[in-house]
Amino acid sequence: MGAQVYLIHDNRSASLRFSRRCTVIHASEDLQTTNPDSVLGIINDLHLDIGLDSVMASDVESLAFLSRIKDRLLAPVFPMSDADTLMTLHNKWEFYKLCETAAVAVPKSLLLNSKTECNLDIVQRELGFPIIIKPVDSYGQRGITILRGRTQAAEWQRSREDYDQAVIVQEYLEGRDWALSVFALDGVIKHWVSWVCPSQLDSGYGIGRFLATEFIPRDDLLDMTQKIIAATHFSGVANFDARYDDHACTMKMLECNPRFFNRMSAARLSGLDFVRPGLPVGGSQPIHLGNVSYYPWQELFSKRGLQRLLQRKWRLAPLLHDLYEMGTDPLPPIVRKWVQEDGRD
Repeated sequence: MGAQVYLIHDNRSASLRFSRRCTVIHASEDLQTTNPDSVLGIINDLHLDIGLDSVMASDVESLAFLSRIKDRLLAPVFPMSDADTLMTLHNKWEFYKLCETAAVAVPKSLLLNSKTECNLDIVQRELGFPIIIKPVDSYGQRGITILRGRTQAAEWQRSREDYDQAVIVQEYLEGRDWALSVFALDGVIKHWVSWVCPSQLDSGYGIGRFLATEFIPRDDLLDMTQKIIAATHFSGVANFDARYDDHACTMKMLECNPRFFNRMSAARLSGLDFVRPGLPVGGSQPIHLGNVSYYPWQELFSKRGLQRLLQRKWRLAPLLHDLYEMGTDPLPPIVRKWVQEDGRD
């Protein structure tokens, strides 16, 4: 879009200070312990100096931080929900209860305040095995454990005695993971994509296993997501994870990430930018993407990627744009990988 970007970050995204596409105006060790009034002053002073078009936050922690100063900002704010709504969607147990209230199908689940509360008799009676265990307030794939049977569950319970966080225990569903990403305003979805990683079940696929993306419209998943968006009167960008239950032959909702998400670049390069509709810029976009495949530039280093290119199954325009963006601003992803940065900027 040709926008000038000014960045406020903490150590989770310190690699962005090497980017050619943004100017750092404030850095802290941990945003959650930063004085909100100091950040408020920095943003308002900058707005009075140059005139900001929008202030936005990209992850749950920074959205919660922004919600504390939003009403005192002089500049416009990218569409976002209030902190209570964000935390309800982010917390896996609260999200589970919300889905039940909104009549959205979910796997059977139990809440454990700690590992020591795990009664395997109750788990086996209510859920059976296998089961999947997830920290209530984590993100991505962090902390997820699959337990195939009672013996393995008992070993998990005996291990890592310091593991004392709340977890949600769910029945394990055999099937493929799906996702639906949205830009919504006041409880109505304005733009969306549903997608699946075609190689997710192939452990030998290699580097592109969870990067290659097939955008395929799923009306069932859209209907489920719209119920949740309407129930929370959600505004902003979010990604909803689901799984197709092969046994029940139906989609079931798993969790929500009420923030910018990892597949945003793939969607943008395929024709739908989730940032643009929240900014005062011109141009029109489709409501959703049809059947479109995205392959990351890393696939060029694989035999299958070269075959796709030669067989014209890989659209050249997105590939060239992807390579251009990587080539003109290479340091942030390199530094992020090198220092194993958290990455939630």
